[in-house]
Amino acid sequence: MPVIQDLLNQDIPNRVRSNHALEHATLHVLQEKGITGRLGGISDAGGFWIYGDVPTEILLLAAREALKRLADGEGALAVHPNCGTNLAVGALAAGGLAWMGMWGTKGKTGRRLARLPIAVLMGIIGYQMAKPLGPRIQEQITTNANVSGMEVVQVLRHDVISGVIIHRVSTRMAR
Repeated sequence: MPVIQDLLNQDIPNRVRSNHALEHATLHVLQEKGITGRLGGISDAGGFWIYGDVPTEILLLAAREALKRLADGEGALAVHPNCGTNLAVGALAAGGLAWMGMWGTKGKTGRRLARLPIAVLMGIIGYQMAKPLGPRIQEQITTNANVSGMEVVQVLRHDVISGVIIHRVSTRMAR
């Protein structure tokens, strides 16, 4: 595990993880403020994108509040129940166990059909087992709630085709 931690703590991966934590915290703050529309996000080393209809000024205020709250120790804001990490962990566990349930049935249709209920059951078990793993992986690997020295630089709105609205929240490390 020290090798993984060394990789995660390098400059660019660590900035992505910190922005991912801030993205989640911002979504939590928006929800607390009654913004209930469908929102999503994706993070990178320079900030994050928020997809969905939210007023730009409210998003800026939420991002700044989220940053302050993370810096003040509210690390739980870095973990979000709708994060793609949860989905990926669940899909990998479900798919992996379902695949194991079909092991040894190559080219044998009758055997495949007979094993299908077992594979489905194993997939469900894998998905259920993975539910507590997703948030833990967010906490340990895909986010970093230590945002000391980070600042929210700006929020820019982009109107995309068909009324889709995205915002770019830019961050940087204070000098």
